[in-house]
Amino acid sequence: MNANRRRRLLVEPRFQIQMMLRMAGWAVLATLVTAACIEVFLLVADQRWPGDFFFVRPEAGSHPMLLKRAEIILPAVAVSLVINLILGLAATLFYSLRLAGPLHRIAQDMLKIARNEPVKTDFHLRGSDELQDVARSFDAMLKTLQEKGVIRSQ
Repeated sequence: MNANRRRRLLVEPRFQIQMMLRMAGWAVLATLVTAACIEVFLLVADQRWPGDFFFVRPEAGSHPMLLKRAEIILPAVAVSLVINLILGLAATLFYSLRLAGPLHRIAQDMLKIARNEPVKTDFHLRGSDELQDVARSFDAMLKTLQEKGVIRSQ
């Protein structure tokens, strides 16, 4: 089993929840702007072409129901908002893990150095993690500090 495997969904809960809330806010804002644009378009269309409605037959052989365009389009926008929020939160959770995990590991090693505890001088992240350049720089710094005798290695 991989020793670097994450055991928790929220590695840095404050950071990850804040990031998810921000992304959810952007998803809501984008959906509201879209809904406002559609509503304005529908209002203009209703003024230019009055009486433009959809006829819907709920069942074969029944009388058609008269629906305005907004009665069909706005519920679709509401469903779109819910789908955007769910997908946005899932994507943000996944991406925040890719950021929070490496940052958490670097922060833990920095705390060990500050407490003068031994640390591993070969700091590596999984190949799929973000911040690979930061990890390589941190690894180079650890090796330099060990060579100078500033830190103890495990």
